[in-house]
Amino acid sequence: MKINFGNLFKIKVEKENSENVEEINDSEIIEIERKEHDNHVKFYYTNIINSLILHTYNTKELDKMVPVLIDPLAELYEELDYAFLPVLFETVFRNRLIDESFKQELLDFKKKVDEIPGELWDWEILDTNEIWKDIRTNAETLLNKLNIESRAYNEGHTTIIFKK
Repeated sequence: MKINFGNLFKIKVEKENSENVEEINDSEIIEIERKEHDNHVKFYYTNIINSLILHTYNTKELDKMVPVLIDPLAELYEELDYAFLPVLFETVFRNRLIDESFKQELLDFKKKVDEIPGELWDWEILDTNEIWKDIRTNAETLLNKLNIESRAYNEGHTTIIFKK
């Protein structure tokens, strides 16, 4: 849930070159927030694509991601969950990094993953379970539709912590 603190505290700012104080209205706050999100739209786009890429991986490929993701099985869900935060997800479409026509398919994919029962989030069955096979196929199809050729996880926005 997004809280608009501007509404709660009636943010006041000083006008440039003036001693007047002006109250910022809701639409100005929304516009400021929108611009801030727009500044990070490539990051939000990368999160969506990375999430889909991770969902194409089998356990062998996910295991190779341990230095980057630490717990790849947990990251399958966490990456997806973050990528689909409404304000971030919508920013990608508003900035036309992904065509609007793919929005519902992506939301349906997220819903499908959300509906996977907890007992199926098990490393031992990830490669053999029909639901997981279907998820991998669906992620692959979406990436193809989005014209994403590489299946390499983009580490450009990732901080890697090396163990000594």
